[in-house]
Amino acid sequence: MDSRTCAALKGSGGVKIGEKGRARSGVTTDIVREAALALAREFGPGRVTVEGISTASGVAKTTIYRRWPNAAALIMDAFLDEIGPVIAYRPTATLIGTFSNALHDLARALTPSRREMLRHLVAAAQSDPDLGAAFWENWIKPRREEALRAIQPFGVARDEGDILLDLLFGAFYYRMLIPYAAIDSEWIDGLVERVFLDDPKPATELGGRN
Repeated sequence: MDSRTCAALKGSGGVKIGEKGRARSGVTTDIVREAALALAREFGPGRVTVEGISTASGVAKTTIYRRWPNAAALIMDAFLDEIGPVIAYRPTATLIGTFSNALHDLARALTPSRREMLRHLVAAAQSDPDLGAAFWENWIKPRREEALRAIQPFGVARDEGDILLDLLFGAFYYRMLIPYAAIDSEWIDGLVERVFLDDPKPATELGGRN
């Protein structure tokens, strides 16, 4: 996607980023993020370039590169900025409650359009090293680290915590990526209950690893 394509799309209404997307003094990060997401939704994240984002937002490429190394990292940052605040972990008095909250919050936050975007990001990341790295650094890694911190107070061993995350979120993302059935409250509750049929082993039972 070159700059002429982006310009034509802007003129024809193909990509709508609003009045604040036009070049002007005092441009904010939100303008660039909004343009990146609009283009990613229109073309798919793997086809978006910094040049295209620059044209769509009216922000110079040099300004964009001062903040983001490439278009992939920018798109991922924009997506997380949009969704991140509503999927923070909310610890409860129980491990089951903490994970139940996390999955319910994630399901609510991933609206149909956001799920579609995430599917595109995951698919594009398989063949785009930059997007793959951005996906790991900005989505998977911080989400896993936050989850592991949330379960530390329950004394769960690190290895056991990794397995719990794989079981719970692996099932969630599989159903999201291959939407053969709904992700609803009943399914989430059933998933959590089944995973926790056996209590996770504490660190002391696994040689003190944490």
